Amino acid sequence: MVNLSIAQPGVTRLTRLTAGWMLLVALVGGFGRVSGSAALAAWLEPLYWGLTGLAVLLALNLAWLAWRDYRPYKLILGAAWGAVLTGFLLAFLSLSGPSLTVSVTLLVLAVHLGLVLFVAAAAHLPKTVLERTGVSGQSQRSFLRFLALTGGVMLLLLVTGTAVAGTGAGLACPDWPLCRGEIFPADASFQLVVNLIHRFTVVAVGVAVAAIVLQVRRRYPQHILLVKWSTALGLLFLAQVGLGGLNVLLRLPGVMSAVHSTLALAIWGALVILASLYYLTAKATLPVEAEPDVTSVAPRQKAAVYFRLTKPWILVLLLITTAGAMFIAAQGMPSMPLILYTLLGGALAASGASVLNSYIDSDIDHLMSRTSRRPTVTGLVTPQETLFFGLGLSTLSFLVFTTFVNPLSAALSTLGILYYVFFYTLYLKRATIHNIIIGGAAGAIPPLVGWTAVTNSLDLGAFYLFAIIFFWTPPHTWALALLVKKDYANARVPMLPVVVGEQETTYQIFLYSVLLITLTLLPFVAQVMGWLYVVGAVALGVPFLYLAWTLWRNYNKASSKKLYKFSQLYLALLFLVMALDRTLL
Repeated sequence: MVNLSIAQPGVTRLTRLTAGWMLLVALVGGFGRVSGSAALAAWLEPLYWGLTGLAVLLALNLAWLAWRDYRPYKLILGAAWGAVLTGFLLAFLSLSGPSLTVSVTLLVLAVHLGLVLFVAAAAHLPKTVLERTGVSGQSQRSFLRFLALTGGVMLLLLVTGTAVAGTGAGLACPDWPLCRGEIFPADASFQLVVNLIHRFTVVAVGVAVAAIVLQVRRRYPQHILLVKWSTALGLLFLAQVGLGGLNVLLRLPGVMSAVHSTLALAIWGALVILASLYYLTAKATLPVEAEPDVTSVAPRQKAAVYFRLTKPWILVLLLITTAGAMFIAAQGMPSMPLILYTLLGGALAASGASVLNSYIDSDIDHLMSRTSRRPTVTGLVTPQETLFFGLGLSTLSFLVFTTFVNPLSAALSTLGILYYVFFYTLYLKRATIHNIIIGGAAGAIPPLVGWTAVTNSLDLGAFYLFAIIFFWTPPHTWALALLVKKDYANARVPMLPVVVGEQETTYQIFLYSVLLITLTLLPFVAQVMGWLYVVGAVALGVPFLYLAWTLWRNYNKASSKKLYKFSQLYLALLFLVMALDRTLL
């Protein structure tokens, strides 16, 4: 595990102070621009000048410490003196009045902050590491280029954000995430175009940030600093997106708008620290990855490989529960276009999540016979192809839902992807025996998506559907885990049979089966479903319970396989009975 201690605490403390000070400068300057009060802006202007002047003094102090402690390291010394120059330029811009655009000031501030944070990253590392800075191997160079590309797009995001504020385009789109109920409104004005460019840049940065987080967690899980800062980058970006939406819905309150722009700089800073640490430590501490041995295949065969990555056998059951929820919510048949668009969006979301799961798990898939023939293991696709295929499907799913269904369904679908990929696959699956219990929420989200596609709201009926799948998942998955227990043991995945043994697992399967069948009766008790449903639920639940009881009392692989197979049919038929009950009665 790579855990690098702080080498120069004095420089580190100063760089932290300088970086925090620059965020304060951005906050005060941003609030002065958006406050809407001439008196308040006039009062804040000299404060902004004073803060900028002190930032120059901090940068000079940093340059002196860098000259004292890092004179042989030209790159670090150059970054420190670059911070001094950009600090003076920032001070000049603060005194030059409105003749220069806010975007230029913000870019200079971003560059200044980036240089300071590069020095901070270097000060955190032992000098023995700094003597071997740089990257080696095509894989490391490719990732560093991707980090640089993301930084460029992030600077574009800062510029478009200031353009939105400067042109008064903040409320050109009065709703969020859509714009006047559409993605591309027909009557596009200049302000609306500026706003849309900013929003689509947010999507591009979001995809890039997701790619960075996934690549770091998959390729360098032992490098604590990289994992820490990639996680911070992802969380800050999610907070920024949420704050941006609130900004619009609350009609751009001054304080929140200033915090929004300052948080954008914080995200930029997290990316700079991540890229700096990667560049400074890659050659010294990170293994050079072997280039993937990718089998050459024809385009038609490649399409079939990509299709296999989407795990279509899982997709079918998810779409059945989505469609069933739509019929239940509509108490009849929804419109055919709505069904098709919802199922298309759901298929893209589930496929994207499955592909990203294959990308993350490719390091253990070769250890398990059940997954050893996946294209990510056999070399039919590269890791990068898998990653961006999964991200592309997930992004396209969001666009389909927002354009043709509604924003709530889009949000729930995206939440399902994030939960399954980042929370379950990256964390729960390899961390706890409760992985399936907690992670089952991801598979229970498709019915919520189908319900909201029809009603654009959530009520008790939707949560019954969620709960049924949530409690169905453990017995279904543990029945499979019993069949492939050796695979999970080889991969060191703490599935229940591996940790507590077969007898305890079969007992837990029976308990969860009792909970599940009991739960399926509650919609009838609550008068959400009728007599047709309760008869069908009992008819399906009795054999489910019998198979679970038989498995517990006399475990063997044949009975485990029977329960696993029947559980798939059970869920599909249960949702079919629900749909018929609400449609016919």
